[in-house]
Amino acid sequence: MGSDAPAGDTSSAGAANGGSLAKGGTGGSGPSAAGAGGLPGSAGSSAGSSAVPSAGSASIGGATSQAGSSSGGSSTAGGSSAGRGGAGGAGSAGGAAGAAGATSGGAGGAPSTCPAVPKLTGGKKYCSNTTGNVGANYSYELWAEGSGTGCMNVYGSDANFSATWNNVEDFLARIGLTFDRSKTPEKIGTISADFAETKTFDDKGLVYIGIYGWTVDPLREYYILDDWGTTKPAGVASDGSPRDNVGTITVDGEVYDVWKKTRVDKPAITGDHMTFDQYFSIRRTARQCGHVSVSEHFSKWAGLGLKLGNLVEAKLLLEAQDSTGTIEFTTAAVKVK
Repeated sequence: MGSDAPAGDTSSAGAANGGSLAKGGTGGSGPSAAGAGGLPGSAGSSAGSSAVPSAGSASIGGATSQAGSSSGGSSTAGGSSAGRGGAGGAGSAGGAAGAAGATSGGAGGAPSTCPAVPKLTGGKKYCSNTTGNVGANYSYELWAEGSGTGCMNVYGSDANFSATWNNVEDFLARIGLTFDRSKTPEKIGTISADFAETKTFDDKGLVYIGIYGWTVDPLREYYILDDWGTTKPAGVASDGSPRDNVGTITVDGEVYDVWKKTRVDKPAITGDHMTFDQYFSIRRTARQCGHVSVSEHFSKWAGLGLKLGNLVEAKLLLEAQDSTGTIEFTTAAVKVK
């Protein structure tokens, strides 16, 4: 998605990115984070991969660096609804796979604490723009444009999915919950997600992995990013324009940097020439599994003056651009209580 990351969706329920294949977020580039380590007990090699189960929705973003030296980790794609996705970030990835593995960005991380989950099998494969229902109120979306190829596999179990892409120009996949646009998040209930993902990727382009969605009245596009590709998203979009740093919040025991970006005359879920704000929570250190208190992000954004409208969706996302990779969400659930 780069500087003008697509976002819209074709689904009437406003799945993934919104109406009529609208375009969405901006790709962020930014200072690189400390590189991640290699596999536990090894000194990170130049092309490491994640030691944890994969998750993800496909959307354009950086490549995830998890293992040791310069070209780390693996990236993946996934997602629901066929709409276009948001912004890709730049910055060096910070996986948590290695115990020693000095990378080009810094020392290695701690050994992975993610659960060992069997590889996904079966499912139904989609390789063209599509939306649909999975069951248990989950919906999926695949959207891609331009050169290259990309597919997602929907397993029909929770929000689990996998995706592959090859030299794709713009690719987005996600699965999660779609709402009727009549209620604000706090009126819907307490939203949370659990995920575990494994990925492989080259060191090109952008990859975003996290929670994604839209609101209307007011129109907002939001990201909660817990993992990314080779470069970490931060304060500069991929088109070189700045994002505004709003502050920091602590959710689930980790600090997130909060950014805002105003988009003018851009495609969105409500039309092709819209002005709207994007909100980003970007975890200080990348992780490949864990619990995400989505509603807590929303409430803490409000405390920073970032207002959301009526909720359209909350989905596990993989976004990828100008890269090649794979991803599996072996644990994937979005819940409302």
